[in-house]
Order: sequence, then C-alpha cells, then structure tokens
Amino acid sequence: MKHKKFAPLIILLILVCGFFGFRLIRGNDLVLRGEVEGTIYSQISEVPGRIIEMNIELGSPVKAGDIIAQLDSTDQKYLLEQLEINLERMQLMSEEGLITARNSVTSAEASFRSAQASYNQARDDIEPLEKLWEAGGIARNELDRARLRLTLASDAMESARSQLQTARSHLSLMQSGANSRTIALAEADIKEIESRIRQMRETLEKYDIKASCGGTVISINYNLGSIVNAGFNIADISSDNQKYVVCYVPSGESGKLSYGQFVTIKNGKEEIQGEVRYIDVRSQYTPKDMQTSATKNKVSVKVRLLLPPESTLVPGNKVKVVIR
Repeated sequence: MKHKKFAPLIILLILVCGFFGFRLIRGNDLVLRGEVEGTIYSQISEVPGRIIEMNIELGSPVKAGDIIAQLDSTDQKYLLEQLEINLERMQLMSEEGLITARNSVTSAEASFRSAQASYNQARDDIEPLEKLWEAGGIARNELDRARLRLTLASDAMESARSQLQTARSHLSLMQSGANSRTIALAEADIKEIESRIRQMRETLEKYDIKASCGGTVISINYNLGSIVNAGFNIADISSDNQKYVVCYVPSGESGKLSYGQFVTIKNGKEEIQGEVRYIDVRSQYTPKDMQTSATKNKVSVKVRLLLPPESTLVPGNKVKVVIR
C-alpha cells in the first residue's frame, strides 16, 4: 500500500526531471524581441523654392528617380530665356547691342549683390552653429546642412561675379566700338554665354526633387506650398535594398556574437537568417518595448542584423530573434 501512495510522486518527479533534462539537452536558446528597420536616406533639396507639386504620401512606395516633389522654377526659366535672347543678340550683333549690354550690366550687378548678401548670411550662420555642435547642442547633420548652404551660396556668388565681369567686359567693348571687336573676342563671348545657358539648364533640373533610392516614404517634412531652403530635407525614404532587424542582447551574451555571423529570425512560422552587421560598443538598458524575460531590467547591447534581399519583412514589423 505504501508503494501505491508514493507512485504519483515518483511519476511527477520523473516528469519534472525529464523536462529539465530536455531543456539541458536542447540547450538554452536566447529568444529576443526584434523590430525591422530600413536604411534611411534623406532627400535633400539642392536649390531653394516653393513646393508646387508633392507626389508622395506617408507609407507610399517610390522607385529611384521618381519625382517626389517639384519646386517653382519660374524665375530661373525667365533667366534662362533672357540668356538665350542675349545670345541671339550677340550673334546678330545688332545696333541694339549697346543698350542690351548696359541692361545686362545692371541686371548682373543686382544679381551679384543679392548673391553676395546670401553668402554673407550663410557665412555668419556657420560660426555659432559650429560652437553649438562642439558643445553638443545640435546634431552633426544640421551643421552639415549649414555648410552645404554656405558652399552653394559661395558658388552662386562666384557665378554672379563671373557674369558681372563678362557683362562689364562686353559693355566696354561695345562702347569702344562694336565694329572693332575681333572675331576671336566675339566667339569667346558667345561661348561664355553658351556655358552659362548649360549651367542654368542643369540647375533647372534640380527643381525636380527625385528619389535617390527605391523604398518606402517614412517622413515628409514639408507640405504643398511650403518654402524650402537649399540643403534642407524634403522627405525620408527607407530603402528596400537594406533592411535590418534591431534587437538588444544581454551584455553577458553579446560575446557569443561576431560580425558576419548568421542568426535565426522568426516571423510567425517563417524562419530566415540575418547577418550580424553591427554590435554597439556601448551598453544600455533595454528599451521597455523590446524587453523580454531575458533582458528585463538588464544592461544590453544593441545589435543590427541584415535581412536577405528577398525578405518580405517591412520596417515596423515585430519579429523574434533566436540566438542558439
């Protein structure tokens, strides 16, 4: 009878030992939460202007080269038209050449003063931003944008200076006697204006903001009708070609990982292999939304796993990361 009383306890003991024995045989897999992220590319406007077309929405797919926004280029088209008219007049060498030359000088002087003022403003903005960056007050990309604006303003000022010098030289030649100019000088002037026309046409192409990569629009920083300055970010696109799973590995376990190692990623019943591409050198507490029983209230290391190109996962998807 005594043996019968102890039988259930013995069976329970066998089951418990068997369970823990299975766990020891299977090994202690580390299961973590992961989230899919994409490589983000900012779509920077190289020219200033007002947005007259916005062809994207949050979450919309785009292909590399798609026009995502268009800036008003009316003034620049007028300038191009004026250059082309001036070229025709120089080629015809009409009697109105002197009047045209004077008008060109007046216009070039105004353009140079405007470009010089823009450059001075951009130059004055740099020094305080550099001090703020050194003090940790602003992000590096904000300083980089300011430097880009300074470079663009400098290029515009030098271009305006060149145009003014050409206009003055042309006026001087016209005043000294248009008929006395040599064919060589006339050809040089014509080539210079042709060069400016090519430059203006290249600039006009920048008023169509084109997607630098294929992917998904994850942020839009301006609305239709907004004024955009050169060097500012129109929108952010998460690239389709570079998607990662971000997870947080307990500091004591991070030594088991190495660059190039493949780790199992589970999305429901689907299993794929992600390649370790980034292991943070700094430890931190696991974000609450990424905590599991293995990482709760523990110091962890941020890890990024590169997904294979054929993966159908998209940024924002939640997955499980299994480290054997």
